[in-house]
Amino acid sequence: MNLEFYFFLPEAAREKCASLITNNNVHIKVVRQRKTKHGDFRVQRGKPVTITLNAMENPYRFLLTFLHEWAHYVVFFNHKRSQKPHGTAWQKSFQDVTFPFLTVDFFPEPLLKPLQKHMQNPKATFAADTSLMLALRKFDPPNNKKCIFELEQGALFSVSDGRVFQKENKRRTRFLCTCTQTKKQYLFPPFVEVNEM
Repeated sequence: MNLEFYFFLPEAAREKCASLITNNNVHIKVVRQRKTKHGDFRVQRGKPVTITLNAMENPYRFLLTFLHEWAHYVVFFNHKRSQKPHGTAWQKSFQDVTFPFLTVDFFPEPLLKPLQKHMQNPKATFAADTSLMLALRKFDPPNNKKCIFELEQGALFSVSDGRVFQKENKRRTRFLCTCTQTKKQYLFPPFVEVNEM
């Protein structure tokens, strides 16, 4: 097993995850943080299937991301390319792969209940499930940032590239925000972490 991958998992889940990977031609790679995704699943002709996972300090988020991507592998292995990326085959696979982990042996109680509910009808992204995202955040390392949804309407905030935005109205699941420098408007997911000004 990739030792770096092993390091990021909750200790109690390491052996069980190792048993999933054993005897499968899958390359697991831990990469630096990406802004748009926590992990991905890649198939390239002539190469082993590759799962990339962001290095992250929350071991439970890391485990869930791995299980999400492993479910893609299971679908690919069983159906090749005939299924939608997050269709019913993937949902069923994700449920099946995750079910053995849905105990307090692998997830703490405050996270287990929203996770069990989420797995009844899993979405393509955890960010679509507010209860699960709030529970996961409790196990992130502390920082001075706030999520967009925590800011008051009209609040100013900056993002990692230095641009400053003003929070506007909510549009369905995202928040409309205006860049103060360019006056262009952007939609931000509620759980993006920013620096309040």
